[in-house]
Parts: sequence; structure tokens; C-alpha cells
Amino acid sequence: MNSARLEQTSIYLSIGGALFLAILGLSFGLAVQSGAVLLDAFFNVITFIMALTTLWISRLLKRPDGRRFQFGYKGFTPLLNLCKSLLIAGLSMFAFASSAAALLHGGRHLDAGVVVIYAVIAAFTCLVVSITHTIIAKKTGSPIVRVDAKNWMINGIIGLSVGIVFSIVALIKRTSFAWFVPYADPTIVIILVMLTVPVPTKVILESLNQLLLGAPQAALQQRINNLLDVATTKFPCARRYLRMTEVGEALYLHLYWLLPNDEKLTSLEEIDAMRHQITDIVKQEFPNVTLDILFTQDEQWFSTMNPT
Repeated sequence: MNSARLEQTSIYLSIGGALFLAILGLSFGLAVQSGAVLLDAFFNVITFIMALTTLWISRLLKRPDGRRFQFGYKGFTPLLNLCKSLLIAGLSMFAFASSAAALLHGGRHLDAGVVVIYAVIAAFTCLVVSITHTIIAKKTGSPIVRVDAKNWMINGIIGLSVGIVFSIVALIKRTSFAWFVPYADPTIVIILVMLTVPVPTKVILESLNQLLLGAPQAALQQRINNLLDVATTKFPCARRYLRMTEVGEALYLHLYWLLPNDEKLTSLEEIDAMRHQITDIVKQEFPNVTLDILFTQDEQWFSTMNPT
């Protein structure tokens, strides 16, 4: 199965899993009035809506460049991840505020045993989907699937944590710690929000960086520069300057290459041959790269274009 087909399969899996868990969570949450279950259910509502959007965008990414989007549709990937993570972060903050208010007003009374049943079903479903997505993401390199895998893992951890906590709550109902039972639900919601909100926050920052055409992470920049160091040893180079950005799974490199003044190039074909060989070196490790190379022997122009 090719990468495109695997990515589509993962999206359909997200749609089906999210719809199932959203219906399950809303039913259980409203029945027992559990904030933790409703938080999990609304996570799945968001996942379902965004999975439908992801399906549309995954098809859009396969279109060729057009007049309106002359650099293609890669920018829709970080935009989708940004919207998804903003919704999750916003929902988390709302749940945090609601649970804090509940703690101040006597907590919530609910049937812990029913919540445990829901949590076991939800955690198992989420973790299976997350593991499947992780495997597909490794095979396809798709950032959409990779972010989905993280979101499903968060959801699975939430479900698992809810199950563990409410199992304990069910056991302490008839002990001297029974006073804590009404506070268990809002307490676990607050803890879960504090533990999980860094994940969507990280995705938000990464997506914003890509949408604003910021430079990739330092480790990736170092790998690219190491590759170009190899190219420099094979070809004449007085100085070079590289601009780079990463948008979704696409990597864009703009390389200024200053040739030594004493280098005598006999034809345009010779320059093209150098360009092809340098591009091949980079593409061996980064097949999704778009590399533009500008060769020049004009040092003043080179300095003007690259003042840093």
C-alpha cells in the first residue's frame, strides 16, 4: 500500500474512532454528569470534525500548483494542525475553569463504576488508534498523521487516567476518605489539563513557525548544513548563504553560492551540472526538498542579498 493510501486509511480510522467515542462519551457523560468524561467526549467531537477537514486537505495536497497557490497547498497542513491544537487547548482551558469552579462549590456527585466502564472502552480504543497512526506516520512521514497520533495518545492517556482514578474512588466510597469522592471528578480534570496542555501548545508553536516561514528546528538546520559541507568539498565555493523553511512535510531551501573569482566556468551546462549534483546530494536524505541555487561571482551582489 502506497503512502497516499496509508494516509487516507489513517484519516478514515480517525473519523470512525472519533465518531464512536464522541457518541459514547456524550452518552456516558450526560448520564452521570462527569466533567472528565464530557471533556474526553468533546475532545472526540473536535477530533471527528478535524478528521473530516483532514480528509479534504489530504486530497487538496495532491493537486498540482495553480495560479492561486503557485507554491502548492503545503501550507494547509500547519494551518490544520494549528486550528486543531487551538481547539484542544481552548477546550482544555474551559474544562480547567469549569472544574475549578466545581471544586469551590462542593464538587460533583456521580457513579464512579459507570465512569470506569466508559474509561476502559475509551482508553483501549484510543491507544489502538494511536499505535496504528504512529506506525503509519513512520511509513509515510506524514505530519498530519503524526499529529493525529499524538492527539489520540493524549486522548488514550486521559481515558486510562480517568479509569484508574475512578476505580480508586469506587473503592474509597465506604472508607474514611469518602469525603473526597465528590471532588474526584473536577480534580482529575484539572490534573489532566495540566499534564496534557503542553502537547497542543508545542504543536501550536511549531505550526505558527511554519505558517510564518520561520526556520526549521536547529537540529534539522545542522543536518542540512552538514550535507552542504559535503557539497562544498566537491565543488568550488568561496562562500555560501542558506535560507530555509519547513512547511508541513515540504522543505524549502534557497542557497546563494559565491564562486571564487579565479574559477573559470566554460558553459551554462557546467553550472547546471553542479546544480544537479548538489541537489542530488540533498535529496538523498530529504526527498521532499525544493532547492533553489543561485550561483554568482559578484561578491558585492552576494553581500547585498545576504547582509548577515
